[in-house]
Amino acid sequence: MHLLQYRGAVPNFGDDLNAVLWRALKPDLIDDDPAAAFVGIGTIIGLNCDPAAKLHVFSSGAGNDPVENWRGRDVTYWCVRGPISCLLLGLPPDVALTDGAILTPLAEGFPNSAGSGGGTLVIPHFQTLDYPGWAEAVTLSGFELLDPRAEPRQVIAKIAAASLVLTESLHGAILADTYGIPWSVFATSGNFGSTKFIDWCLSLDIPFNLTYVPPPNPLQILQQGKGPCIWGKTAQFTRENAASGFDNRLAAKSAKPSGLRSRLKSQIQKKRFLQPLLGYKPARTAAALVDMAKGATQLSAQGTRERLQDRMMARLEEVAAHNRSTHVLAKAGSSAV
Repeated sequence: MHLLQYRGAVPNFGDDLNAVLWRALKPDLIDDDPAAAFVGIGTIIGLNCDPAAKLHVFSSGAGNDPVENWRGRDVTYWCVRGPISCLLLGLPPDVALTDGAILTPLAEGFPNSAGSGGGTLVIPHFQTLDYPGWAEAVTLSGFELLDPRAEPRQVIAKIAAASLVLTESLHGAILADTYGIPWSVFATSGNFGSTKFIDWCLSLDIPFNLTYVPPPNPLQILQQGKGPCIWGKTAQFTRENAASGFDNRLAAKSAKPSGLRSRLKSQIQKKRFLQPLLGYKPARTAAALVDMAKGATQLSAQGTRERLQDRMMARLEEVAAHNRSTHVLAKAGSSAV
């Protein structure tokens, strides 16, 4: 089966982890068969999967695309990211395990445990770094900016050696938790999907807390919206928030902005001298990050992580065994002809 993953215009280490992790864990699992696809890490349930007729879903999450996109496909859900994905797909609760990135320490080429000597990392969402001011803001905070668009092994090595991770990237939180590094999540605009975070947190039996941090430049707010937030406030999200957030996120993709609002945004974006008047500056972002680092952090129980790793490896072996038997049957059928 070939590998199906999200591929955007720029790299993202969480998505790109697929290409190295699964081959490291099960070298014979991925091949070039176009008829069947292995669907791994990412919020990619419902992603365009042509030309594959058969899909093997392993730890993927729902939340970005309508799940109806795969209607009529031959889909086997070996496991999904969490209970929200199960709910949206109508699957039995035991199909929910957690995100596949939890297996990273078991794969060759990655740290097998937490390191030491690192400080506080700030990991914006990879799309957030399209907007200016982040390097200055993080420098002012005294922390270290980690670009999630870098090669997965490099990013994960930095996370594993950190003392604290402040992240807008889902896999920034997942990898920090996997290595036992305390973490906190922030959002900077309305372009933030709480569903996938809650889905993953519920798989680990922990709450999901989110702090709203003002971006260092107003362009992100002008283009993506501010979101239902008070800057600096930390909110806790629930299972119910996740289901409604999924619906609202999909509705927002098809909604058209009002004519007046659209024209106003356009004028402010063109007239850069107006942007500082909105109050979004690197120093404001830096102060918010410093305050956030002083607050409560999150981390799942080590025993929970270890149990999930064991269950997921056992299920991955089931996928590999199924794949081997399928190839044996296919060869036997071709020989008979």
